[in-house]
Parts: sequence; C-alpha cells; structure tokens
Amino acid sequence: MTKISSTLLFDQIIQALGDRYTHEERKAIAYRCLDIGFDLSAVDVRMGKAVEAFADWDSRVHRLASGEPLQYIMGAGFFLDRLFALNPTTLIPRPETEELVLKIIPLIKADSNVLDVGTGSGCIAISLALATGAELSAWDVSAEAIQTAEANAKNLGARVAFCQQDLFTWTQTSGHWDLIVSNPPYVLEKEKEDMHAHVLDFEPHEALFVPNEDPLKFYVALADFAMDRLQDGGHLALEINQAFGQETRDMLVQKGFSHVTLYPDFFGKDRMMLAQK
Repeated sequence: MTKISSTLLFDQIIQALGDRYTHEERKAIAYRCLDIGFDLSAVDVRMGKAVEAFADWDSRVHRLASGEPLQYIMGAGFFLDRLFALNPTTLIPRPETEELVLKIIPLIKADSNVLDVGTGSGCIAISLALATGAELSAWDVSAEAIQTAEANAKNLGARVAFCQQDLFTWTQTSGHWDLIVSNPPYVLEKEKEDMHAHVLDFEPHEALFVPNEDPLKFYVALADFAMDRLQDGGHLALEINQAFGQETRDMLVQKGFSHVTLYPDFFGKDRMMLAQK
C-alpha cells in the first residue's frame, strides 16, 4: 500500500458520489468510509493525516459511485460503537435494531439463556453477550452469515454458540430459553418500489422481504416457537414492520402471550415488540 493524504481520499469520495446525494450526505459517507477503513476521525481528515491506501482504492471509490453501500465496500459497519464485519450475505445493521438491543439488556441476567433468531452478522447476539455475560445462542439459515457472525464474535471476544438453522423447522431442534429475540424479514414485496436502490440492489432479499399476502409469516412462526420453548416468564423481543404493529400485537395475544407491548423507535415509528410467556 502507498501513503496518501486522508484529505485527498476524502475529496475523491466526495467527487465520485456526484449528485447522487446532498453535500452533507456525501460528507457523512466520506467520513464514515474513512473511519471504518482507516480508523480516521474527522479531525484526522481535516489535518490531512497520511494513511496507507488500499491497493484497490480506485475500485472501491467506483463502487461507491455506483450506489453500493459503503459498509459492503469497506467490509464492515458499526453497531453500538463496535465494528462488525459485513458482506452481502448479511444485512447492514440499523439504528432501530440498536434500540431493540438496549431495551432488552435490562431483562437479561448473567445466568440467562438467550437465543437470537436470524442473527446475520451476529450484531444482536454479540452485543447482548458482551453487555450481560449471559449464555447466548444464535441461529441463521445462511451458512455464509453464520461464518461472518462467528468471525465477528471471535474478533470482539464474545462467547456465542452459532448454528445454521431454519426457523420453520424449529420442531426438529431442542432447547429452552429465558429470552428469544429476532429481527426477521418484514418488508412486503410491494414495498420494493419505495426502497432506495442501495438497499434493494445490494442487501440480501431473503433477510428483507415477505409475501404481500403473508406479512406476519415469520412472526407467527416465532410466536409458536417461543410459546413452546420459552421458560415460564420468559420474553419474546421483536423488531417489526411499523405498518403491522397492532396486527402483530393481536396475534401474540391470541397465541397466549401476556404483557404484549408495542414500542416506538427514536423517530416515533412502531418498531419494537415485547411479549412475555
């Protein structure tokens, strides 16, 4: 790699992004790329701190210009201030998922047994393990996602038992938990037309979308699973589609859960659900 001014790298990103974003968005993307890729602060960039440029830097800038998410280009993204390896087999973590994790941490004790269903990069399970010291397990249907999650756990020093497992074959598994958490697919197929290209074109569709005619597909399966496998008094914690908050709540009540509570995210959108067995 060759030494190059971070200010020059910043300017290259700004120029490459062109009119795709506003000026403030271009700056935010550039700073985040340099933070993830080179551990550079905004002050470092303004001071022109020299760094070793990646051999494929020009290619990465070109990919940014095409609209590919910076987290995939840089191979990582932040979740609760920790850097997680990411790739197109894993969703890019969102702030609302951070809110879900922060909300359920007080429910978890050091001797709790917790399962994360649909772990992706492992950001939920790893964050909970590091924050609570509890026994964490995590499932995902994707073998590639499990490999990424295992690498993240090793890199961040978290103890999580990962397993490639399809939620819909849960009856073939064993185990009981004090808390089950999941951020399952919940975006309707018809919502694709309203989505940004950088999400639709690059993030894994199997982790995003559900059929228009069956919007609660994963939540019904999670409810049946949790009602069978949660310890008495245990909790089910979910990230949900804001458009189906009441429907999700009603379904959980019908399944027999108590204290079913819908919570808004930072933007006031119904995004989190807690229920107790």
